[in-house]
Amino acid sequence: MPDVNVEVSRYQYEFRSLPGENVALLYLYDPAGKAIAMLAFIDKDQPLPEPRQTISGLVVLSYYRRNMTGVIDLLRSEKPVRFTWIANTRIARITTGQEPLGEEEFRSLWSQLFG
Repeated sequence: MPDVNVEVSRYQYEFRSLPGENVALLYLYDPAGKAIAMLAFIDKDQPLPEPRQTISGLVVLSYYRRNMTGVIDLLRSEKPVRFTWIANTRIARITTGQEPLGEEEFRSLWSQLFG
């Protein structure tokens, strides 16, 4: 399967109820609107399934539910966000661009409170 290295332009999440468990799913989309990854957030503390890529090219990742808020915050707050999948090593990552320390976060909060 091919490697993926693309900017994430949109995301969607849903909550599913399955027999015996509930799962939260987060889908990542590229600028063309194609789903590039599905992140499954589970409650169990057992080892997570290994990342994999489906025949259609969708990368499927598993995370613990406790990490969901941080991932969604990253998607909402940071620009640009990139998704990278290296097929031969089955390593996936969601990254932001480099930012200087103390960049706009403080100014944005200040203007919202006192703007």
